[in-house]
Amino acid sequence: MNLYEGYLNYLNHHEWLIFQDEHEVIEYRFFGNGNKIILMLLGSSMFSSDAYYKLLEGLEDDYQIITIKYPKTKTTIAHIVQRITLLINHLSIEPVYVLGASHGGGLAQAFAKEHKEKVAGLILYNTLTKTKHMNTHSSDVIAQVLEAIEQLKELRKLMPLSSIKEALLAQIEEVLEDKNDIELFEYLISDYSDEDEKLQMDLIKDLLSNYEFEKNDFDYLSDLVMVLYGHDDDPFGGTELIESLVEVLTNPRLEFIESDRFSLVLDPSEMIVKIKDFIK
Repeated sequence: MNLYEGYLNYLNHHEWLIFQDEHEVIEYRFFGNGNKIILMLLGSSMFSSDAYYKLLEGLEDDYQIITIKYPKTKTTIAHIVQRITLLINHLSIEPVYVLGASHGGGLAQAFAKEHKEKVAGLILYNTLTKTKHMNTHSSDVIAQVLEAIEQLKELRKLMPLSSIKEALLAQIEEVLEDKNDIELFEYLISDYSDEDEKLQMDLIKDLLSNYEFEKNDFDYLSDLVMVLYGHDDDPFGGTELIESLVEVLTNPRLEFIESDRFSLVLDPSEMIVKIKDFIK
């Protein structure tokens, strides 16, 4: 079974569920075994959470897993936090461990700050943050990210998303040992639209413009946060902001993994080991 076939097999065996109240329709997956529950806020660049199906399958024998489908219309961090809260209340499953990657890590931080009673621990990978007492370098990184988002509309006139996709696929194909694995990446990237990019950029802008974290936001998670980082050269400052993130956490566990967002799709075994060692 190649990578794409494994992806289809995962989709076939992990159905989307629907929770609806008078205001919201929330699509989510809830599967796995074990007493402890991990809310997975994944998604990075052009990859949806389902792209990391090997990571999800590698954890489902030991933990219950929740993934959510992000809204496809304009939304905010506060709105997504509200949706997560509604879902967790509906399922009556608190507290949960929250794993956030890339801008999903910022979302995880916002949720953990606002809903302390619902969070058992945090796992953050290559994520964004903004704190109240940042050093000058980190503040400059955030300013550059926000400027890049503002300039994106003009940039797309010169370099359309289709060109970015072609370049990304070429970059991925260079590192693949099995060239047949490109089929999954071709599918994932083809499904990513200009509107998806705008929604993602709006969330990053919202996070870095309207949220500032400080140490007392996470004091209750002393020894209960793991920060993972790897080789990813995140265009939105992920690795650059790790120092600022660590400064607002109390006794976090820092773990380096030999990975990036491409290889994490192909072989997440190292991350799986780190997670299982952390959530015992």
